[in-house]
Amino acid sequence: MKMRLWASALGLALFLSIPAAAEVDIEAGAALAGQSCASCHGAAGEGMGPNPPIAGIPENEFVQMMHEFRSGERESGTMGALSAGLSDEAIEQLAAFYASLDAAEPAAFQVEGPLHHVSAEVCASCHQEIYDEWKQSMHRNSTALKDPIHELMYRGEVGDPRKHDQVHNRSGTFPVCLNCHAPNAARDQVTKLDAKDAYAEGVSCVTCHQISGYRGVEREGGGLRLGILAYEMDENRLQGPRGFPFDQVAKHDSDVTNPHIPRQDASGNHVDAALPMDSNPSMMKSSQLCLGCHEQRPNPQGVPLCDTGSEIDESGSQVTCQSCHMPTTGDHASHRMGGGHDPHMLSRAVRMEVKARRNGENVRADVEITNLLPHKMPTGAPFRNVKVRVTALDSTGNVVWENYTDHPQHEAPEAYMFYQLGDDEGKPAMPPVATQVRQDTRLEPHEQRVISYDEIPTEAAYVRAEMLYNLVFEPMKPRIMELGATAEHLAPRSMAFHEARVQQ
Repeated sequence: MKMRLWASALGLALFLSIPAAAEVDIEAGAALAGQSCASCHGAAGEGMGPNPPIAGIPENEFVQMMHEFRSGERESGTMGALSAGLSDEAIEQLAAFYASLDAAEPAAFQVEGPLHHVSAEVCASCHQEIYDEWKQSMHRNSTALKDPIHELMYRGEVGDPRKHDQVHNRSGTFPVCLNCHAPNAARDQVTKLDAKDAYAEGVSCVTCHQISGYRGVEREGGGLRLGILAYEMDENRLQGPRGFPFDQVAKHDSDVTNPHIPRQDASGNHVDAALPMDSNPSMMKSSQLCLGCHEQRPNPQGVPLCDTGSEIDESGSQVTCQSCHMPTTGDHASHRMGGGHDPHMLSRAVRMEVKARRNGENVRADVEITNLLPHKMPTGAPFRNVKVRVTALDSTGNVVWENYTDHPQHEAPEAYMFYQLGDDEGKPAMPPVATQVRQDTRLEPHEQRVISYDEIPTEAAYVRAEMLYNLVFEPMKPRIMELGATAEHLAPRSMAFHEARVQQ
């Protein structure tokens, strides 16, 4: 009993001997806030325009938020740069200052400057689920800042995406690729893609939702207008697939927080919607919404590179792009925009079936492949390719035959689907300098193709086939990995798999 009392007393003495944590300097935090935060969030943290109020945020939440901005876990060019310049002590001082203030009511939503400068972060405050989907999409990651595959091509043809006044190397003109890959920057003729969040966000919310009409990619009298130039853009109003009912718009409630609807202020005065939106289903639910960038893209020599829109036209399909690439999920259309980077989309692109039977002293296998798409497969970027690996196994699972061991282009060309460009001499050439199409073995829209092998060893008991999708050609992968891509990002993606027992 005495031992316990002695131990308790010792513990209490040790606890009392620990110095109290130093109080954070709130006045220093106030000074820092005036220097770093007030211009966007207001002098008292009340929020300004699309920038939210931060007064009254608990200290631990503020500190965590700033560390997430600093690490890049939460993306924002402005907040990322600001947090990177603050020490841990400074962040704690800011946190203490804002926690000491009374929580502010959200300020009336306002937008200053052109609509195409509005960051997707603003939209996330109401459309978080859609924002999270878009953030994973290649629309979000379309720029040379985010996509190492595009960065490889951009640096070779233009230069550094973080510098002003870059021009296309051979033409000396503004880089036309930005019209699709960074359209908000292209509208301002800016090449420094990290100059604004809206530039770095690639194809952002406002990019698509400002499109009010489609002009087409072919100019009257010849020539092309690609990407954002192919569209009519509404400078003042957003466009949506559906609008708001009249009675909802006409209410003008003072407590309406929807920035797309007019409201009344505290004095009963009419206040226009900060982000007015028109109903435009003929545009938002039409393939024309996509064709400015995905219709066609020839290189300077007129050789087709991306030609998906033309492929769809020739197929005669009436299915819209959105039907496949923006399927409804829950109460909204998915904004993941799944394509060649999305394994779920790839798994729905084709149907494959293996049929194997004994054929005299050998085994014959027929691999039936059906393209379920209204465009070629693969489509889009000219370096995408598909390999079909066919393997025969004996009754114990040992491999007794395979259609190729290294690469099918030379060992089994019937199992390689790709689009290869060439130079004047017919040698393989990269897209920017190619003068002709050398080979095109891709699946046509809705094509059914059979690949047959009739010299498989008789001990084969099973034949399996797998379709593997590659974003780029193998020789390109080391250079792209130097720009930040991982081996996992560039690894082949399985599109289809089927295995059949050999029939007698």
